[in-house]
This record gives sequence, structure tokens and C-alpha cells, in this order.
Amino acid sequence: MRRQLYADYTAALSRIRTALNECAQEDIPAAERPRKVREEFLTPGAYEIRHQLAIVAPPEIVDAARSAFVVLRDTRDLLVAGASVDDAAYAELEERFDAAIAALRTVMRLDLGAAKSITDR
Repeated sequence: MRRQLYADYTAALSRIRTALNECAQEDIPAAERPRKVREEFLTPGAYEIRHQLAIVAPPEIVDAARSAFVVLRDTRDLLVAGASVDDAAYAELEERFDAAIAALRTVMRLDLGAAKSITDR
């Protein structure tokens, strides 16, 4: 069950990241931007899966899951405020997400008894 939740959660985060990146590149009218960005953020269902993780996953997974989610939430807020893909703050959040998702995958893999990373075989 945990393996499926982990896969579902990381997939939801990936879908959010892609959707936010597309919003960052689009020329969305200012009046529509907050609604569009928030809608794209919510659609993959990461909130719901994160609550399931909080019930069944060890604390280190719950913490890492929240950390990755918070970076995407910060990205959402930055885009709602009008940022674009060319802004330095957006690029920094992209880097933070890469680090957060890598850390999340590592603790998930360790919890499932897999190698620390796909390159450690």
C-alpha cells in the first residue's frame, strides 16, 4: 500500500510541477492568472494523497513529502503574484524542488527496502 501511495504522490507532484511550469511560460491575463494557477495546482490531488501518507508513512517520509509540497506551493504563490519562467526566484524554486524531490525519493526507497538511489546497485 505504501509503495502505491509513494508512487501516486510523486506522480502528483510531477504533474503539479509540469502544470505550474506551463503556467509560468504562458501569457495568462492577470485577471485569470490566480484562478488558473490554483486550479492547475489542485487538480493532481497531492493534498489528498499527502493526508493519506500522514496516516501510514514513517515521520521522515511525511516530513520529506511536506517539504517537496511546500516548494510547489511557494511556486504557485509566486506565479499567482505574476512571476514567469524567466524570473530568478522561479529558477531558485525549481532548484529547491529538484533537491526536495530527490530527498523524498531517497527516503521512500529506503523505507521500501530498495537501494538508496537507482544508480546504487
